[in-house]
Amino acid sequence: MRARLWCTLLGLGLAGCGVSTSAEETQAVDTGRSEARAQACPQGTASRLKVITPPGSGPVLIAGKQRGTDLLVDMGGSLYFGTNFQDGSAALWRTDGTPGGTVEVNRFAPTPRRAPRLGGMVAMGSKVFFEVDDPVTGNELWVSDGTQAGSRLLKDMTPGAEGSSLMHHTALEDVLVFVRGTFDTRPPYVHHELWRSDGTPEGTFRVALVSDDVTVQASSLKVGNALLLFLSSERGGTTLWRTDGTPAGTFAVKKVDSRDAYVHHVDPTGDVGLFVMNDGSHDEVWKTDGTAQGTVRLDSFGRSTRLLGVLGSWVYLGTLSSNLRSLHVERLSLEGGGKARIATLDNPYSNRPDAMPYLQRAQRSEGKLYFTMAIGGTGPGHQDVSLWVTDGSAAGTRFIHRPLDLSLDSSSPLFDTGHGALLFSGSEYGATEPWFTRGTSATTGQLEDISPGPWGSSPAGFRRLGEHVFFFAKDDTGDLQLWSTLADFSCSAGATP
Repeated sequence: MRARLWCTLLGLGLAGCGVSTSAEETQAVDTGRSEARAQACPQGTASRLKVITPPGSGPVLIAGKQRGTDLLVDMGGSLYFGTNFQDGSAALWRTDGTPGGTVEVNRFAPTPRRAPRLGGMVAMGSKVFFEVDDPVTGNELWVSDGTQAGSRLLKDMTPGAEGSSLMHHTALEDVLVFVRGTFDTRPPYVHHELWRSDGTPEGTFRVALVSDDVTVQASSLKVGNALLLFLSSERGGTTLWRTDGTPAGTFAVKKVDSRDAYVHHVDPTGDVGLFVMNDGSHDEVWKTDGTAQGTVRLDSFGRSTRLLGVLGSWVYLGTLSSNLRSLHVERLSLEGGGKARIATLDNPYSNRPDAMPYLQRAQRSEGKLYFTMAIGGTGPGHQDVSLWVTDGSAAGTRFIHRPLDLSLDSSSPLFDTGHGALLFSGSEYGATEPWFTRGTSATTGQLEDISPGPWGSSPAGFRRLGEHVFFFAKDDTGDLQLWSTLADFSCSAGATP
């Protein structure tokens, strides 16, 4: 139980249990290779904003990469990010979207501490919170107002060099809430506390202490102005908790299982959150508004289930077939019932014993749900990763492109530009570059060939600021740099580069 505590959400929940019991006919969706794209962008559609990794100083690790959190965070009309280097140095950066306005806010000198030293970034109001691992204080929480003078250690919560382990950083209206973990050489080894901070030392304090026999699970939800956590133990089962950063607003909402069940996938949808919980034999789909009355089980599946998202009054899911070789797209009513199978996504590698499919990411855009399906394997990477879209109907569930990023330590981001296009990390032959789609294979193409050749630029961290989208890509400098493109880019017809 405790070994899984610090796992991230990426890829979790898909080796567990969920088969659809719907009697509705299933439409098999073709996953054949796509042809050359009808749309492609000329060179120069995207451009490098600034060199943030001087040649010879890399490799660089962008803050948030290892945790699967945001690489670029928006605060007050500027984007913030962190760079980490192998010599133990790190830097906090700010950009207003111009080369001259892309500057280091604060630099941390090289130390023997292992990279990454800077991470856990989240913006709240006019402040950016982040973690720094320092030889004197250990890993602790810092805060910045965007200036070097206003960047400081917030509080040494664990005095000395040992440091704190922090998770579930969540910005509410005027307070940051997070879970702090400390370690012991004796059982139960890990102790958890709920903390809050308003960005000042005196406003940073412990709100609640979690019992030693209780695990704070890796999944959490922000619903309304509250953070929802899942606490479990063999003795007390699994309970949904909420906090708004105050003692009075921190309490148990509802016991959702009498056993130590595992919540492996969550999806916030405004004032309602969805989560999938495995109780040992089934994956159960729940919804919650943060109240006991509004926390209800919608349905259960006999095998692995993952949330795709909500369209209208329906929640859509991906479920693994009973033979572990296909994925089904299913739906449930948000009011309960109405379980139906929409389509089955064929696995082109189903004859291989290790080719189990699973859903990586999902993104809602203009009334449709885009998602990626990965095919596992025993090699150094995935056998396949493909991009799909559904409007909630069998006819509207279709394959768009393959392959996407095949590496095991990352997955292609799916980013909605706000102008009818979705950005992702795709390729034709395995070298990933920034690609786009407008929902069909014919309107899918390569945005830019940043690093021509067999390796690609591995774009990541897409984030919009104003009328531009910014991201990181490995270019002719040999390392990751900051790039941008217009959010409303226009590409003429032509063959994909």
